[in-house]
Amino acid sequence: MDNARAQAKEMLAALIERVMADGKIEPEEREEMQAFFRQAVVTVGDMRDVLARYLRVVQNEVLADGHVTDEERARVRAVVTELKIPPSLWPGEIRAILS
Repeated sequence: MDNARAQAKEMLAALIERVMADGKIEPEEREEMQAFFRQAVVTVGDMRDVLARYLRVVQNEVLADGHVTDEERARVRAVVTELKIPPSLWPGEIRAILS
């Protein structure tokens, strides 16, 4: 992977963390994300990789104490809903949290 794509993936990861900090994506944040994607630096595979890494971080935080609260479950639901991550891309642990 070239340096520009690697940097773009890191920028995307930071953007996702920032826009999801409050658990929802506001219209201006969604526009910012769309503008990022229009630059066409990251591939679909890159996007999936970044989303998978973000989901793993959220999953690890939620499962850290071995107990999933309603608030944590709502957080995970907000992540997959707001980022429009299709269920086919959810790891088994995320499916379990949301079931």
